[in-house]
Amino acid sequence: MAVTYKKEKSVKEKEQYFSQKEQFLKEQFAKALSRLNLTTLSKNETRTYNTYSKERLRTFMKDPFANSQNLRNLSRFLYRVSFFYRRLIHYNAEMIDLTAQSIIPLIDLTKEQDEDEVLTRYYKTCAKVEQMHLAREIFKLLVVAWREDTVYGYVYDDDDSFFIHILDGDYCKVSSIEDGVLNFAFDFSYFRSHEENLDYWGKEFKQKYNRYQKNIVNLRWQELDPERTICLKVNIDDPTFPFPPFGALFEALIDLADLQGIQSVKDELSIYKLLVARLETINNSNEVDDFKLDIDTALEYYNKMAEEIPPEVGFGLSPFPIDTIEFKPVDTSDVDMISNATNNLFKTSGGSEVLNSDQITGTSAYLAALLCDTEMAISSILPQIEAWMNRYLTYKIGKNHAIVKYLEVSVYTKESKKDSLLKSGQNGVPTKLAIAALDGYTPLETMSLEYLENKVLKLHKNWIPLSTSYTQSGNPSLDTDPIEGGRPNSDSLTDEGEKSRENDNK
Repeated sequence: MAVTYKKEKSVKEKEQYFSQKEQFLKEQFAKALSRLNLTTLSKNETRTYNTYSKERLRTFMKDPFANSQNLRNLSRFLYRVSFFYRRLIHYNAEMIDLTAQSIIPLIDLTKEQDEDEVLTRYYKTCAKVEQMHLAREIFKLLVVAWREDTVYGYVYDDDDSFFIHILDGDYCKVSSIEDGVLNFAFDFSYFRSHEENLDYWGKEFKQKYNRYQKNIVNLRWQELDPERTICLKVNIDDPTFPFPPFGALFEALIDLADLQGIQSVKDELSIYKLLVARLETINNSNEVDDFKLDIDTALEYYNKMAEEIPPEVGFGLSPFPIDTIEFKPVDTSDVDMISNATNNLFKTSGGSEVLNSDQITGTSAYLAALLCDTEMAISSILPQIEAWMNRYLTYKIGKNHAIVKYLEVSVYTKESKKDSLLKSGQNGVPTKLAIAALDGYTPLETMSLEYLENKVLKLHKNWIPLSTSYTQSGNPSLDTDPIEGGRPNSDSLTDEGEKSRENDNK
């Protein structure tokens, strides 16, 4: 029997719903961590990593395809609890800068062009790209992609809002490739325990869930509408096999966490003191437990002292001598051990020693490391984003839309790319809009500012630079000296200089 649902929610309502749900999950995770912290420090570390021990990880790695869900969940867990892993993932996700874009209306040079039609195509594309705020939305996907290898998103788009809802990778799998873009299928058994979400997930999910209920065997997995989906994969060489890009680091991350746990316990023990009150016996007495002070009096004083000492100090009674109890304080060798483990982690990650920059000496080595990391981060992902973007514009605008091209730069290499474009522009290559993009302006923002400054405010006519040796280049209206070109005449000349000027003026 088909299930009936309420009125379709707007894109804005859906965005608010998913945002609130993500915040709720983060709060629940934080509560779980706080409950773990109520245990003793040593037990906390043991319990945290007992679930994902190195032995269990090695079992997963023997058959990573069958254990892809386990590896994905391990990666999610490490992302939450390991600062180093989280930093490594964000470092790679932040490499792609989608503000560095060009929008190009392709021209058939064999035919006469209608300038108004070209301008219309260009504006429609610019306006749609502006509305999407893709740099913000794609970054969320890139974090998941570098954490889990494959990220699956569902697009919600109307005239007012655009956002991408990230689906749980446990219920998605790549199903086809179209024009270089990955499509995926969704496991509709998900809604057997989440049916309340259907009012927000949209019409397609409702319809296909109804079909699934009629045939739960054959229609459990159904491919979602390519017009509404986006799928990105870091390891694009094997589209159907999801394996976390930094899965080879998992054992090193667990080792590092174990070292930090041991270090934390040593830190706590190094300030711990144990006081022992000895009950002395009477010399030469033949009676057992013949103490100089009766037990009741000793316990009375013991209880009074126990109330006053700080929690870092232990206190006990003993009827026999006890050797000194000391705990070795933390020394530099302990710190070096963790530092070396961290260095090895970033070395193993494949070039990201920039994250541990004290290991890099010299500007050339630093720039070379950045270029290597940039190439690694964008080479497989950026072409997928560009292909998806242009396919999506075809769905929304039509086949004759202007194409979107993303410049292969990161936040670290934008300036060098800008210098290259400036040189090309000096040789006549049309690079003005691309240069503006590297300055952070979208094409529509650039053209709007140009219109405002030159057509409306006429700043190019009203804002006249002060006359200096740098601005005087042959314009009589700006030069103080009647001679066109060159710098102003100097008042401080040698005798030979004065004679030379007189000869020039003759």
